[in-house]
Amino acid sequence: MKTVFEYQVRVSKRAKNMRLSVQSDGTIIVSKPKLVPDSFVTKFVERHSDWIEKRLEYIKSHPAPLFGKLTVKDYKAHKELARALVTERTQFYAGKYGFAFGAIRIGNQKGRWGSCSKRSNLNFNYKIVFLPKELQDYIIIHEVCHLKEHNHSDRFWSLVAKECPDWKTLRKGLTRY
Repeated sequence: MKTVFEYQVRVSKRAKNMRLSVQSDGTIIVSKPKLVPDSFVTKFVERHSDWIEKRLEYIKSHPAPLFGKLTVKDYKAHKELARALVTERTQFYAGKYGFAFGAIRIGNQKGRWGSCSKRSNLNFNYKIVFLPKELQDYIIIHEVCHLKEHNHSDRFWSLVAKECPDWKTLRKGLTRY
């Protein structure tokens, strides 16, 4: 017998297919196109009940992200500290690689630690200040290497490996945060 789950339904005007997600707090969300009937949603959830159970079990066995709910006040309080840290470390690594960069911006992104524009401007998430030093450096090295290679090709990862040979382990470690 399949387990019955409580779930939230979100109707999307742009969606073409149904989508199932389990949030870190255990909330189950089904996004559906506007014209899909609720009976289809129920069957969809039933069909994916094994996946839902595995996902809920995974969430129970892995701690929630360490940051919790940070506010705009937190962002304002830590933005300049992040800018100082990132600027110093970026200058250090860009100097080691011999790369030039443009502006450094500090933001409050939800899903990114950093990015590099085609104009060589570097953007970093202010939450970088809460990470261990080796993860801070990995993120900065990663973005500095994008100054040369604007992709994730083998050439890019070779550049990263020059200063950060354990980049694969560090990259996996970021998922905890």
